Amino acid sequence: MTLARRTLATGLGVLAAALAAPGAFAQGAAADWPTKPVRIIVPTPPGGPFDRLIRPIAQDMAAALKQPIVIDNRPSAGNIVGTQAGATSAPDGYTLTMTGMINTITAGLHEKLPYDIVGDFAHISAIGEGAQWLVTRSDSGIESLADLLARAKKEPGRLNVATSGAGSAGHLLMELLQRAAGVTLVHVPYKGGAPALNDTLAGVVHLLAVPQNAAQPHVLSGKLRLLAVSSRERSPAAPAAPTFAELGYPQMTVTSWVGLSAPKGTPPEVVRRVHAALQATLAKPAITDPLVAEGLAIMKTSPEQYAALVRSDTERWGQLVRSLKLKAD
Repeated sequence: MTLARRTLATGLGVLAAALAAPGAFAQGAAADWPTKPVRIIVPTPPGGPFDRLIRPIAQDMAAALKQPIVIDNRPSAGNIVGTQAGATSAPDGYTLTMTGMINTITAGLHEKLPYDIVGDFAHISAIGEGAQWLVTRSDSGIESLADLLARAKKEPGRLNVATSGAGSAGHLLMELLQRAAGVTLVHVPYKGGAPALNDTLAGVVHLLAVPQNAAQPHVLSGKLRLLAVSSRERSPAAPAAPTFAELGYPQMTVTSWVGLSAPKGTPPEVVRRVHAALQATLAKPAITDPLVAEGLAIMKTSPEQYAALVRSDTERWGQLVRSLKLKAD
């Protein structure tokens, strides 16, 4: 071979190696993952529902992955700050983000967000979902959902319902009820579930739509009456209470779900390994039983199923929020 040909061949080989290197490096990095601590961004404050949910799960996953998992709380209204941080992180598997139904509602409340909850993530798996409980004071005279609707039709606009805020899951559930049953209720939004619960207990408002863990102690004590639950099946914590679907309102099957996502472009092998570790953890009653006791129904989904859930709820709540002309404060 002449010198010119040897030089050309060497140059082509170097070029081919350079072109192949990024892919080879990515495959190698994915195969070795994880070699350092993994971070999970929690877009809510320490001690909040997201935080209490993920910490025992993360601890168990860390033992399986043989690397620490660090919880990084990034709270903000609508979970925007933490979700943006997760979407813009390096897609190397070392930053994961808790995502949930709230992200799909937030997408409808804002004309423009610094991320796309559907397209800017490699969604890994749902973790669990919680239903809304519709309750009233036990001495309110409202004995059932049928009784509530009869009174609402007889006295339109006289009954009020408290929720944790405009655009919350409870608020949207009550909007669905008014549309489905053809009644008018007065929505009273609070800045959080605790003050809404307190005013319901005090008799300031007639009705309250909140998650199970907020209402359950007062239902068990007899202070509140549970009219219906928004889950697909009856709650193990209150098996006598019907679902909205049983009562003729299947469109009111509404749950607040949470899951785990990675930035778009995260290697599929890393997504697969995170998914496998999460599913193994969710199969352990020692981890899940305390969460179920607080009202969480464990969900086990594939990455494709979780991505489809994010997409469908973004469309569902976006349509309702826009029809109500709701905007973020």
